[in-house]
Amino acid sequence: MILWLASYPKSGNTLLRSLLSSYFYTKDGIFDFELLKNIQYFPSHTFYKNSKIDTTNDYEVIKNYINIQKKFIENKKKILFLKTHSSFFRANNHSFTNLQNSLGAIYVVRDPRKVVVSYANHFRMDIDQATNALLNDTGVYERNTRMKTLCGKWNFNYISWKKFNEKRLFLIKYEDIIKDKENTLKKILSFLNKLIENKFEINQAKIKNIISSTSFEKMKDLEQKKNFPEASIDKKTGKAIPFFYLGDQKKSEKLLDKKNKDKIENAFRNEMEELGYL
Repeated sequence: MILWLASYPKSGNTLLRSLLSSYFYTKDGIFDFELLKNIQYFPSHTFYKNSKIDTTNDYEVIKNYINIQKKFIENKKKILFLKTHSSFFRANNHSFTNLQNSLGAIYVVRDPRKVVVSYANHFRMDIDQATNALLNDTGVYERNTRMKTLCGKWNFNYISWKKFNEKRLFLIKYEDIIKDKENTLKKILSFLNKLIENKFEINQAKIKNIISSTSFEKMKDLEQKKNFPEASIDKKTGKAIPFFYLGDQKKSEKLLDKKNKDKIENAFRNEMEELGYL
């Protein structure tokens, strides 16, 4: 069964995958970029490779989301972690996923004022362009081997996943992961234990190594020593754009001007107040 790791782009999904891949795919909990390959992105061409679906036709791709998901669930008792930036939408009677294929979902949400700065850096946009992207009703995300993903605007993405299933959804703020990574990871593992039949013991020694090896400084240093495979490429220079940019440092606040800050706060006020961002 699929356990979705969902979020709006640049909201902490990579950190979440780093924690979970280090826990479930290592013996010691030491993180390395290679571990992220265990948690693939959906939708991507990988899953459609052996199908006869016309992947150049967006409607055909979306129409077959659930059929494709059925095919790659080999063992319904085993957790298959998948990352997505898609909203949990339903359009023309076609849904992103369903509860028959999905064990549950972990949704990571981040203050949109921080998201927009990270988004601008990642896609080499100015802040005006990035703000407009967050406010775009038909927002899409498309990169490398990934197919076009229907994100929607920032608050729609968040609201849509809240409707997934109350008992099978774990909502976590990126800021809480940064503030208290150890307890947050334990809460996530406890959530997973409630969903699966084969319970697992929470390994404190492994968690200690995970916390140490996934610090922002360690991951940024690792990126400088090794190529991070998910980093975007600057079209002008042909060089990788640093993925681990500012983390959750207050420095990012200085990069967001008042005009765009006000636009974001006015557009997303209800959700930001609900989440304690305002």
